[in-house]
Amino acid sequence: MQHNLARFLRQRAVRSYIMLMFAGGIIVFLAILSYGLYASELQTIEDSTRQVSVIVNNDIETRVSNYLEESYQLEKISKSVFVGRQIDMLDQVQRDRYFVEMLKIFKRVNNTYIVLATGEQYGASRDGDRGFFVWDYDRDKEKLEYYLYDEQQGRQGKVKSILGYNPLQRPPYIKAVETKQQGWTNVYPSISGGGVIVAKTCPVYSEDNQLLAVLMSAVDLDWFNKFLDSLSITEHSMVFILSKDAEIIAASNAPTVSGEKRTSLLHSRDIPVLNQGLRELKEKEVTLELLQQGVECKFQFEGETFLLYMNPIQGDMQWRSAILIPEKDLRERLSAFSNQLNILMVIGSFFALIIGATVARYSIDPIVKATKVAKEIAEGDFSNKIAIVRQDEVGEMVRRIDEMSTKVKEQFDFEREAAENEKKLRQQEEEITKAVASFVPYAFLDILGKHSILEISPGDHVEKEITILFSDIRSFTKISEKMENAELFTFINCYLELAIDVITANNGFIDKFIGDAIMVLFPSASDDALRAIIELRKKLPQGCWQHEEEPLLIGAGIHFGSVTLGTVGTLTRMETTVLGDSVNLAARLESATKVYGIDILISEPVYCRLLHPEAFYIREIDTVKVKGKNQPIKLYEVFDGDSEELRQAKKENTPLFMTGLELYKNGDFVQAEKTFRKCQECCPEDKLLLVYIKRCCTLQRVPPGPDWKGISGI
Repeated sequence: MQHNLARFLRQRAVRSYIMLMFAGGIIVFLAILSYGLYASELQTIEDSTRQVSVIVNNDIETRVSNYLEESYQLEKISKSVFVGRQIDMLDQVQRDRYFVEMLKIFKRVNNTYIVLATGEQYGASRDGDRGFFVWDYDRDKEKLEYYLYDEQQGRQGKVKSILGYNPLQRPPYIKAVETKQQGWTNVYPSISGGGVIVAKTCPVYSEDNQLLAVLMSAVDLDWFNKFLDSLSITEHSMVFILSKDAEIIAASNAPTVSGEKRTSLLHSRDIPVLNQGLRELKEKEVTLELLQQGVECKFQFEGETFLLYMNPIQGDMQWRSAILIPEKDLRERLSAFSNQLNILMVIGSFFALIIGATVARYSIDPIVKATKVAKEIAEGDFSNKIAIVRQDEVGEMVRRIDEMSTKVKEQFDFEREAAENEKKLRQQEEEITKAVASFVPYAFLDILGKHSILEISPGDHVEKEITILFSDIRSFTKISEKMENAELFTFINCYLELAIDVITANNGFIDKFIGDAIMVLFPSASDDALRAIIELRKKLPQGCWQHEEEPLLIGAGIHFGSVTLGTVGTLTRMETTVLGDSVNLAARLESATKVYGIDILISEPVYCRLLHPEAFYIREIDTVKVKGKNQPIKLYEVFDGDSEELRQAKKENTPLFMTGLELYKNGDFVQAEKTFRKCQECCPEDKLLLVYIKRCCTLQRVPPGPDWKGISGI
């Protein structure tokens, strides 16, 4: 046998050794574990637990019956008192004393009351362990008022009021009227916040079968939670009392809120593990509503096995008891038996380890040496070889590693040389990209989806909606005439350097320099364009212009729309550009600022796209139709760059100006002129007013046609 085993091992080599080690250990472990944990002991404990569940259910059934018995007795007394008119329900003192005395006698009843068919309600309830409340319902005000009750002095003052309360709409009253007989309500939350309760109802009818009143007494179900907590089945077991609709009447370890009673009714679906058990029963065609005898099931939940025992609770309430036990609790009861088996497991594991260690040593040691050499190869040291000579798989592996070492060294040398060449090319590409960035912005490359200038070809383009800004220096020709060429270039470069810093800080980039003018693109929000031009106007006097007697001014037109961004030219001469009607309109808006006598002009698409228009000083100034376009657009002035005095004057004048603009659009040029002149009196520095005054005078002399809509051309 030894000879056959040795021959088997030589033929199977390392793979056989490893299989022997793990298979032997697993077989020994599973044999002992199967013998111990899944023997008859577990079945015996499950049978015992099943018997305990029946005993617990009988105990719950008895406690429920005894706890609710007081409501039956109180109902008989109250009905006799009401029918026999032993107290006058209209006498506050009598009825308060009666209700409180009933609560003192029947200590398990939480509250008792009567609802007359005419809508009145009188009753009393417990104030914890401190005393009692009495209450009346004011039918006219639809208000339930609670009073603290003293047994010697009667009512001691109002404690609280509940508005919008209607006793005829409460569950107990509705239940009694619908059934026309005494019975129990479903469990429902107390209106006073005293937890969840169940009420005994008893409708009282006259001799001619007319409803006179409904007598009710409610019991607090919190006691059942305490009772279930006292039951000890297993360490982690849970006990529930359920309605036939799967609502949780009571539970061990009942959910609370800040230590107080729960004020809402829980459902079995609120307890995931219980809900899973009920689903398992439903798959076996067992439902709570039709449950007639005890049932049980075993199910999996979150990787753990649970046992569920369900039994009906006999009585009027049609409740059910549910006992949920984790199977791990049952296994813990096998600890004594398992301790004996542990000795066998240790002995078996000891021998398995000895055998496994012996086999593993012979199998793994060569692999460890080979791994060491392979690590040295990975680190670039190809000088070492593996000094092992064997005819099995390990020997074959050693020879392959030595061959791999030689080939990897050759490949390594080749790849190192290639990597150095690639690094040089990448450095050259980066240097080219940095140099060209002065002519083609990185942002333009990003929009085209290119990583490098070397990737661009003539005709590359994308369609994009973007904000376009055109700006130029006012009276630049006049300024340039006063400067030498060198001074002029210095001034222009100083201005453009400032402009680039401001525009870049506001998420934009310059597409073109056109003499003193610039064309700027803002890929993100239109707010960026407004902030950039306003900041640029404010910073101009600080660096680029030294002639304080002649203020340096710039104008800007801003439009948002669809454009085509791309490259034009050939492989020998190529540049980036932006084409489209939106570009032309932005340029026209910049030119129009001189016509209106303003500095910053934006189109309606820009205004509508502002994320925070309230952050700027903006007013509507005109509606125009662009040449070649049918759809008119509104134009707006942004006057944040004006002086503080002029800015405030324009802001205060805006409502009156808008009135004049509306008169102008409606063709009432006489009143429009008068309105604009009033605006001029308040703000004579506003040049736009003079534009509209001249327009009104001209249109009064030469009236427009009947199709006048107040739209200008641009």
